[in-house]
Amino acid sequence: MNKTIKWMGICLVLAGFMFYPSKEKAAGEDMAGKSTWLWNTVEIIENKEEIIGFFKTRGVDEVYLQVNPSVGAEHYHQFIEMANLENIHVYALDGAPKWATVNGRSSLIAFFDWLDTYQLEANESQRFTGVHLDVEPYLLSGWTSAYGKTVLNYQKMVMEAVDRSDSLQLPLGMDIPFWFDEKSYNNEFGKGNLAQWVIGKTDEVGIMAYRNNAVGPNGIIELTRNEMAYALSAGKKVKVGVETAPSAEGDFLTFQEEGEEFMLEELARVDAEYGTYSSYKGIAVHHYGSWKALSE
Repeated sequence: MNKTIKWMGICLVLAGFMFYPSKEKAAGEDMAGKSTWLWNTVEIIENKEEIIGFFKTRGVDEVYLQVNPSVGAEHYHQFIEMANLENIHVYALDGAPKWATVNGRSSLIAFFDWLDTYQLEANESQRFTGVHLDVEPYLLSGWTSAYGKTVLNYQKMVMEAVDRSDSLQLPLGMDIPFWFDEKSYNNEFGKGNLAQWVIGKTDEVGIMAYRNNAVGPNGIIELTRNEMAYALSAGKKVKVGVETAPSAEGDFLTFQEEGEEFMLEELARVDAEYGTYSSYKGIAVHHYGSWKALSE
């Protein structure tokens, strides 16, 4: 009798875990993958097989490919078709600080115009499956001299990108630094936290959590905790980004010296921490060229 009661109690506890609303999803369900940036688009002309092969061996299932209009559409067709055969999704990548200025918005328009034409002319297996923008408005001098105006122009740019991505029926991702959760805005868009605002407006964000350690008060996990919570509450996704290229700002920002094996060990810690969160979409390694050099 006591064993029966004990077993019933265990079953009730398990049922509570099954039906209690949670921020987490079941382990192993929709396991997160890896993303990377491919900035040197010319490489897809001659090195398609090598690039796709590298992605396959590293478990990359998403690549942000910079749009370079000087590269013929046929090369995008071939590369994206090859990637799709390996279940690798290709996002159209571009962006620059000037995009967050009134005069620089023409570059954003040109990017989306090119993408619009490309998507119309390509067949289904050759089309981009998303948009990924890397703008970094804090590199503008106005970030310190005219913060309010610069942030407002950045937000206007984001909204235009949202509208254009929606018209193409493509998800929009934006790169933001981990410290955007310490920045505020107070303008025609309301008042609040800048990281939370970007997460709320886009489909996903890539958090540039550029550190070479996963744990600790200044580690990757802690630096992305707020964004993971914001995305969770908004039903959005977060990619945790790390650096492999040399950095003039300090060796602690990149895995360039530690090497690929050490990096993967640290990323496994991040994955263990956030892997069951519904807001976590995986790791993004910046970028293909330096990651490849890191592994050689």
